[in-house]
Amino acid sequence: MTTRLFRVFPWLPDAQTPDRPGHPLYVSPTQGAGRIDGPDRYRVLYASTSEVGAIGERFGDLEEWSDAMFVVPSLVGGTRALAEYSLDDPLLDLDDAKALLDRELRPSRVVTRDRGTTQRWARAIFDEGRWAGVSWWSFWNPDWVSCGTWAVDRLELVSVAPLADRIDAVHEARDVLARPWRERR
Repeated sequence: MTTRLFRVFPWLPDAQTPDRPGHPLYVSPTQGAGRIDGPDRYRVLYASTSEVGAIGERFGDLEEWSDAMFVVPSLVGGTRALAEYSLDDPLLDLDDAKALLDRELRPSRVVTRDRGTTQRWARAIFDEGRWAGVSWWSFWNPDWVSCGTWAVDRLELVSVAPLADRIDAVHEARDVLARPWRERR
């Protein structure tokens, strides 16, 4: 079964290889504080199964939204973009009660902000050797599915679009999260 994944990322159109910042498959070598990170064992690319979910996850902590969100000051010439990927390998669905029961994992431990806890269960799932990553419900909206895959090398890039070109999806996520939009002056 193919899974479609979406990710908001700082895009640099000239970044031609995944080891370059700004490439759609780039994962920073210093990344390690995320929910399922295991930097000593694997890299993780975080995504969502919907455009709106990816946008909501990326900007959910902002109290006010504007087109300033599209700017990436730390990446000269970069802009925020929305990438679509396909993955033919299975993700473990942690919104499935049986998956949780089989691992003696409580739902509250899936979305806890305690990264030591989440990284422990993620390593155990990685060690099963059956999964390309995991999916769970979004902290911001349980109808959104968040994912992390350690099979970054098996992702197929489908498309990339500047986030400004996906403004309808941006506003849909903003509406779901009840965030005001501020026009730049």
